[in-house]
Amino acid sequence: MQYQQKRKFSRMVSVGAYIALIAYFVISTLSQTYAEIGSLVIIGIKCFPLLGFGLAMYKQHLRQMAWMCFVLLIYFTIEIMYVPVNGALGALIITLLYTSTMLHIRWHNRAHEEANGLASMDQK
Repeated sequence: MQYQQKRKFSRMVSVGAYIALIAYFVISTLSQTYAEIGSLVIIGIKCFPLLGFGLAMYKQHLRQMAWMCFVLLIYFTIEIMYVPVNGALGALIITLLYTSTMLHIRWHNRAHEEANGLASMDQK
């Protein structure tokens, strides 16, 4: 499998996992009741940092996607603490998003190098 194909596949998985993680946060928040604070406030607190990376996912800004991976480590730490209560689904989605995004960044760079290598070979 060429790096360009791997890059496309990892992008699809990353976008799918990104949407799944936001949906997980919304659904898991709406399934619980909050007496003093509304559910929308909790959803905003959980999803706001991730929504800031939506444009980076859409336009494939590699540096911002790398920063999203650092933010995902914080989400992962919090989700691991609540695995006995909420289950492991959130941690699995975060792991999938982290891994696929990091592989996308790597394979994007390799595909770019591969394309430049072929272009330089054609010029010779």
